[in-house]
Amino acid sequence: MNRAAGPFEILEVLGEGSFGTVCVARVTGDPLRRKVALKILKGTYARNQKILNRTRDEARLLSRISHPNIVRVERLMDVGGRPVVVMEHVQGVSLDQLLARFKQGVPPAVAVEATRQCCLALHVAYNEVAGEDGRPLRVIHRDIKPSNVMLSIHGELKVLDFGIAKGEFEGREAETESVVMGSRPYMAPERLDGVSDSPSVDVYSSGMSLFELLTGRTMSLSINPITHDQAMNRQLKFISVEGMSATALEDLRGVIRRMCAYDRDHRPSAHDASRQLEQLMYAIDPSHRIPLEEFARTVVQPLYESRPRIPPEEATRATEDEEFFREVTGQFSQSSSGTKVADSSVNWIPYVFVGVLALLLLLFGGLALRVMLSRGDGPVMVDPITAPEASADGKVEVRIWIPSDAQAQVAGQFVPQASKLRLYEGPTLMELYFDDNSELSCEFMATEGAAVRYVGEQAISVNDGAAVACRVTREPNEAE
Repeated sequence: MNRAAGPFEILEVLGEGSFGTVCVARVTGDPLRRKVALKILKGTYARNQKILNRTRDEARLLSRISHPNIVRVERLMDVGGRPVVVMEHVQGVSLDQLLARFKQGVPPAVAVEATRQCCLALHVAYNEVAGEDGRPLRVIHRDIKPSNVMLSIHGELKVLDFGIAKGEFEGREAETESVVMGSRPYMAPERLDGVSDSPSVDVYSSGMSLFELLTGRTMSLSINPITHDQAMNRQLKFISVEGMSATALEDLRGVIRRMCAYDRDHRPSAHDASRQLEQLMYAIDPSHRIPLEEFARTVVQPLYESRPRIPPEEATRATEDEEFFREVTGQFSQSSSGTKVADSSVNWIPYVFVGVLALLLLLFGGLALRVMLSRGDGPVMVDPITAPEASADGKVEVRIWIPSDAQAQVAGQFVPQASKLRLYEGPTLMELYFDDNSELSCEFMATEGAAVRYVGEQAISVNDGAAVACRVTREPNEAE
């Protein structure tokens, strides 16, 4: 198979987003054998003019930005009427992939430094990158979250995915002024109210991401200004930094509190936030201050090297994009001599024969086992046909109902309202936080389909059964 028949030789598929597929590729004929990343718009959206315009705008925008903390775009190609963005290939993992590895949060020094560099990149994109007319591009990312920030194997932080960014530059095709897109809960409250976007929306998202990096939890905040601050103050208590004094820890909470302030006028600029976070880095004891380069060498590189690799043939087989990939690379249609790849179905005959033989042996074995059990010669077993199927991840689905004046935390997950949760089966703790500052600690048994309700009088009910008393951990209006 000729893997270099087109402009690129695709090596692997890194993943798929809502609109595009990202691949690692090598430029055909490049004597340096250099690797690049390709962002290819999915065929489903090839005729969606708005998405086409937005993809082209992202490429034009990033081609004007040269900063070590922002992924570099080399060029924009048009293949078969669809845009293909050629980008810098970053060997690394996204911050949400790190959170999947560090369930309680990444090392605090890594979280603070990564957020500091992210804020610095946002400051540069808005204030210092000039367009062709010499004026700042005023770039607002509008979708900062852990999955859109990557840490390389060399300790370099990169902000990715400017697909819904807002900017002021010549040649823009998409109308982005009034687009309300993004990811909850990282989205600033004013974005939901239709208020014109400002750089502070990225500061808000950066603060929410920092909290998640420090704790492994997603902060759940209300769009109501009063309950917003109350919920944030409760959840900031989960931040704990080893090697940081109590005073410095409260300063760190204060920085996040200001970054995530409900009123955008009360938030610091991205530049000020980066400076405040830099000062807090020095408040961490040197023995707990892990440089990004060291963390990348010991953690990121092994994670990157052990990543599941998706070959392009597997990712595009039997999809509408297979023909398009042929046009980009030629790798799915030709052998080294330019002929079609042989049909592999002729090699399935021996496998089918072995499979049928194994099935017959299994059926006869099962029949013999049933005969033995019917005679009482063996232990009683559950019929495998009627046995309940176990969950693949070992979790069960549980419904949670809580009152409107409260939020809940169930097994480390914040629940702002009635929800369905996937929980590990067994004893489970639910903590309720009420607007009057009272707190309850309730225990229940998580089983498949269980319905847990707060029934008042400091008690819960499971499957509408008898009320079970909760433990009071904070009285109403008790001082902080």
